[in-house]
Amino acid sequence: MREGGCSSLQSWSQFESFCFIIPKTMHTSLALLLLPLGALSLPLEASSPEFDPSLVARCGANPCEGVPSTGHSDSLCDNKYLGPKLLTAAEDPEWSEMFNGYSPLGSYCPKAFLDKYVPSGKKYEYPDKDGALLDSAGVPVTTEYTLHEGYELDRFGTRYGGYLAPKDTPFSWRSIPPSNLNKYPDSPEYNYWVWRVKETFNITGGPIAPWFGQPGYGLQFYHEGGLQELEGTFLELVEKKKCSCEALHDSLKA
Repeated sequence: MREGGCSSLQSWSQFESFCFIIPKTMHTSLALLLLPLGALSLPLEASSPEFDPSLVARCGANPCEGVPSTGHSDSLCDNKYLGPKLLTAAEDPEWSEMFNGYSPLGSYCPKAFLDKYVPSGKKYEYPDKDGALLDSAGVPVTTEYTLHEGYELDRFGTRYGGYLAPKDTPFSWRSIPPSNLNKYPDSPEYNYWVWRVKETFNITGGPIAPWFGQPGYGLQFYHEGGLQELEGTFLELVEKKKCSCEALHDSLKA
């Protein structure tokens, strides 16, 4: 358990500047694998009323061909596993920074994405070892971090999952499914939650494996017991504006 260097975090900007995502205890060759945010990505403000032009260019005039509907009309191809039909920029400029370079399905077309990551049609296939990057022996590349009072963390999805990231980590670096951006009842905009550390504590973390068509390699923290065990004692929730959507999804049951 270390009290200095990359595992003693004070801010995301310090971590990004001095630690370059990979903690110094990890093999330096991993840093060479870090992928920049791609230039070929879906813009946040789409000009097409139904599909983003880059999706049509990649997948044809009917990118939803062969895709089963789950009855969610505000999702791409009416399938909740594909995420929102169109991702629009929020007024807060913070959003555009986090989604810069994000392509919801990566290089996949909708049907190919579902075949790869939702083969049962009922739930996502998630990576092994809690989504951690694995070394050549298949061992998760993780270490223990000390998070200090005042440090801020965030997540997209349900409030009480087990995964956190340094606040403002680019969305594509998180390797999470596009449905995490779906509209849910009583959730903040884009299901985005922020916590502030109220008491210094230690947590396991490390680089994220590529998955869901995303490059990954951001930093994730994982607490097996979920955030219920941390909120109130070590973390305090920072309130975010509520989603002002008319149509709200049922929660995705994985």
